[in-house]
Amino acid sequence: MPLPGRIFIRGLRCRGRQGPAPADQQQAHDYLVDVALSVDIADAVARDELAAALDIAEGASCVREEVARRPRVLLERLTADVARALLERFDQITEVRVKVEKLEPEGLDAAAEAVELTIARGRRSSPAASPRSPRRRRA
Repeated sequence: MPLPGRIFIRGLRCRGRQGPAPADQQQAHDYLVDVALSVDIADAVARDELAAALDIAEGASCVREEVARRPRVLLERLTADVARALLERFDQITEVRVKVEKLEPEGLDAAAEAVELTIARGRRSSPAASPRSPRRRRA
């Protein structure tokens, strides 16, 4: 019987290159990344063995590798890429929520300590109908 669980990794310090200007993309910046991983923990609970659980160290490594992998213009792209990488690498993850916080961002003309973006992504079991597509009524 499935036992839904959620694993949180908070404040994962990562280095990556992101920003609108080419100079921003050449210099590494610090990011704090939080992930919430939805998984079925029934097997891990029943067996009480590491082999039955999601490898949290591998999850953290996946996040760090993806943030550092290549430069991006937008924080939105970086966040979405982290979510995609986790879903691709770990079959047992059914949904992922990712928050990326860029520390000391430039250009805000404000006393901001960080800018953050959060997204949630899940696996699609079947294509959903587009909310814009017209629905036919039966006569």
